[in-house]
Amino acid sequence: MNPNSIIKWLLIVLLFAGMGCEETVFDPTFTIGKESVFRINQIYYSGDGQYSFLINKIGDSRCPEGALCIWQGEITVNGEWTEKKSKTNIELHSVMSALQKEPDGFTFQIIDAKPHPKLGTESNPEDSVVTLLIKRK
Repeated sequence: MNPNSIIKWLLIVLLFAGMGCEETVFDPTFTIGKESVFRINQIYYSGDGQYSFLINKIGDSRCPEGALCIWQGEITVNGEWTEKKSKTNIELHSVMSALQKEPDGFTFQIIDAKPHPKLGTESNPEDSVVTLLIKRK
């Protein structure tokens, strides 16, 4: 092989390697009244800067793909809502909404969580994302 061929192959390999390293970028802001996607352990700020939101834990007991379940399971989200330096612990439930703990003046709705559990596999909590709709009462 001549040196030019080696360089061409090396560039092609580097190009494909770089394409595989693409990372999804999440917007660290949310808009009240619109669906927003959140990750665990990342602080998000409202578009107007008055509120911040941090998810500490995402629990997912939904029936895994490939399993037969008698209950659909649910998604739970635990975190902190901050307004003017005052923190409120929140607890959200996709099914058992009577257990919900929300900050005064707001409602939270769990729209979706990804990835969906699969039978026989474990997921890393850091890979979980949850879509929420935060609205004023």
